[in-house]
Amino acid sequence: MKIQNIIVKNWTIIALVIIFLFAFYIRSINIVPDRILSFDPTFQYRFTRYFVEHGFFPAWDELTYYVGRKVTGDSVGLFMPYLTSLIYLILSKFGFSLLTTCSWVSALYGALITIPAYLLGKELSNKYGGLLSAALIAVAPQILVRTFGSSYDTDQLVLFFIVLTLYLGLYALRKKTITSICIVSIGFIAFMLTWGYFIYSFIILSIFALIYYFVKSVFSDDNKIKIEFKHSLGNLKTNIIILLSIFIIFTIAGFILDVNVISVISGLVGFVQQAEQYIVNISIAELQPFNVFNIEGWQLAMGKFMIGDALLDNFMFISFILLIISGLYLSLRSNKRNFSFLITLILIGFYTTFRGIRFTEFTSALFIIVIGSGFGYVIAYANKEKFLKILSIGLAISIIFISFGMGMQYARQLGPDINQNWDDAWNFIKTKTAKDAIIGTWWDPGHMIAALGERRNFADGAHCPVATPEGGCLYSINDRITDLGKIMATTDEQESLKLINKYKGDSSEVYWIASDDLIGKYQWLQYFGTGCDARKDPRCPLYYMIPQTTYALTPNGQIGIRYYQNVVLIEGDSPIPIFIQGKNGAIFSEMIYEYGDGTKQIIPLSEFNISNIIKPLENQLNVKISSSSIKLTIYVPIHRSYITIIPPNLRDTVFTKMFFLDGQGLNHFKEVYSNPQVKIFKVV
Repeated sequence: MKIQNIIVKNWTIIALVIIFLFAFYIRSINIVPDRILSFDPTFQYRFTRYFVEHGFFPAWDELTYYVGRKVTGDSVGLFMPYLTSLIYLILSKFGFSLLTTCSWVSALYGALITIPAYLLGKELSNKYGGLLSAALIAVAPQILVRTFGSSYDTDQLVLFFIVLTLYLGLYALRKKTITSICIVSIGFIAFMLTWGYFIYSFIILSIFALIYYFVKSVFSDDNKIKIEFKHSLGNLKTNIIILLSIFIIFTIAGFILDVNVISVISGLVGFVQQAEQYIVNISIAELQPFNVFNIEGWQLAMGKFMIGDALLDNFMFISFILLIISGLYLSLRSNKRNFSFLITLILIGFYTTFRGIRFTEFTSALFIIVIGSGFGYVIAYANKEKFLKILSIGLAISIIFISFGMGMQYARQLGPDINQNWDDAWNFIKTKTAKDAIIGTWWDPGHMIAALGERRNFADGAHCPVATPEGGCLYSINDRITDLGKIMATTDEQESLKLINKYKGDSSEVYWIASDDLIGKYQWLQYFGTGCDARKDPRCPLYYMIPQTTYALTPNGQIGIRYYQNVVLIEGDSPIPIFIQGKNGAIFSEMIYEYGDGTKQIIPLSEFNISNIIKPLENQLNVKISSSSIKLTIYVPIHRSYITIIPPNLRDTVFTKMFFLDGQGLNHFKEVYSNPQVKIFKVV
């Protein structure tokens, strides 16, 4: 009986613990020992490893770009390496490596977001609103895909502190005590050490103070419209004093911790006004514009509770909309402070969403808090009528059941990068190149060059905004991106060599990577490097990679024909690729063919008399094959899993000669390592 009483009395805490454990579980199910996600997580891992090995952070990061850059509190989030190192100190006693520890703490940090979500949802409504907020944030796919185990990045703690500082700030504005002000200030200082744009949640609190003043001035206690701004001015002044006190405290802390708060504000304002000031942002898919007229976009902004089932997806979306509307209506009637905060979250959520799809991770958290709070108000209102209460609880159970199922489904698809070709390439760089070598390629593998290859890079994702020698960036990120694109997009090898030497510095060796992922990204190499925009200019066609769809066997069981959408490859001693459009076909003018031993040959098909080979196949393929070839080059790799069509304008670029021809036609790039995905050249 005592246990039953304890459960009844503490059921909210028990429910929150269950939500937290489930959030941790789905984030950890695909953890692989000694593996993490690539790109930014490797950057975070590198600094954590440095702190574990040396007990302090470097004053200068010598691997990020040449000649490196200054390490400051706002350029590198220090809070996560501090915390992870402390946890590693414990887990290492049980045989955990640092890399494995980073994977597990990523899941832990992601699950922790549920705690402030509950607190904020409860502050804005009641415990029911808090629990639904925590449950939805625990499993929201749009949040999950950036906060799972192995994704050792700042996203987890950024979301944690966004929600936490919003709760602490709202609490301080309600309590108006020195203690509450000190607590929220500590929260912001920790946030400051986690994310360069920590000021984001402070801006939300500031906007809330203004909206609350407006709502108090316009609506009377009985919800009738009034216009009495003077009567609400006292509360606004108090809130401004509290917010100003918090700002002063974390600004002073920032001065001590080498974080320039004014610079942070300026950077955030600049990004809000024009994110494209860093031209690299133009090429990041997740920063592409948000389509306001697309319902799927709004589903994404609310957490991406979508699995492709129209009935379930629409049920979740409509339920969320109804809870938001109900929460706004009921909070306006009962608590204008909470109504004002909910309105603020919605407005900020809308605006943040419009800045790019990438930021729907943040808006998902904001909208989920509004949704959860709306449910809290519905439950409070439904207490007056038993049937309505049962209906509301049934709705909540349905939402939680469906959302947990969606979260589990998405979680099973997440995990660390496992790619032996890239592993081998990083190992080659780490063990077969000079320690002071500098490695170049497109910008986004830069973090792996530094963390996994342990060598300097030309550019990476830790953007240098402007050229400031005292900070390290001899050339800005815009300069570097433009030059990197030009090095590979130009047909003039001497121009490439000249640009590479621009960044060589005192490195004894320079290496260049050409990889298959750049085939799909080439639009941006060409655009930034030459100004030729394939999105608008028909004179700028791109590589076209086509995966194999199926194949046909010969009578002796060998593969005789491979199908690649509108291209067929006739295998044999003299393989022939045919482009098919409707009932017509044509031979490519040139083929770059990779044989079983890895050697490549340029075969000028237009010069061969192959009618005796092709004509018998016309009936089998059900096409009429033209006697004239099409002026396109086709690349057929050894693995045959895809083929690539190379348009004439890209046939003689440095990248084509590097990746598709293994350096044939180049005098200053000597191939020293090659696998099906990665080619490494020494610049000589």
